[in-house]
Amino acid sequence: MILSDYYRLEILPENAGKKSMRYDTTASTGRYTKFEEMAQKSRVNRFFVNYVKIPDTFSSRAASKAEMAFTKSSCNISSVFIPNVNYPQVGYGDIKGTTDAVVFVFSADYKQVEFFISRGYKFKQKALYSLFVTRQLDYEIKQLREAAKPVLTV
Repeated sequence: MILSDYYRLEILPENAGKKSMRYDTTASTGRYTKFEEMAQKSRVNRFFVNYVKIPDTFSSRAASKAEMAFTKSSCNISSVFIPNVNYPQVGYGDIKGTTDAVVFVFSADYKQVEFFISRGYKFKQKALYSLFVTRQLDYEIKQLREAAKPVLTV
């Protein structure tokens, strides 16, 4: 399998309407160590991120090609590259400090985002994105969604 891990994150009612768009995990395969460690350190015991404009502190590569990023506190999780206006809800990036790539899929109203992680694909992000949007990964996507377990959000 090319895709290895899955996280579904949503804007919870208590975070709706706030200045920063915060997404909390509501389901996952629970196997991605970096995110699971962040969840354990969190007061709410789940992985969450903010979707923000690229901060000035990001690399020039990220700032020149991405407009948005997922961050946690002041730490970058991933820049979000949206390369095709025909697929504005689908983007890609890499997870900082790893060799892993990720494809992001937003719902039409941007209240939900799915992270499809591909371990070791950092240097093949564009190829991964291409496979994703041409639906060549549909079977893997279906398997990961079915394997995801709900994450307690209370």
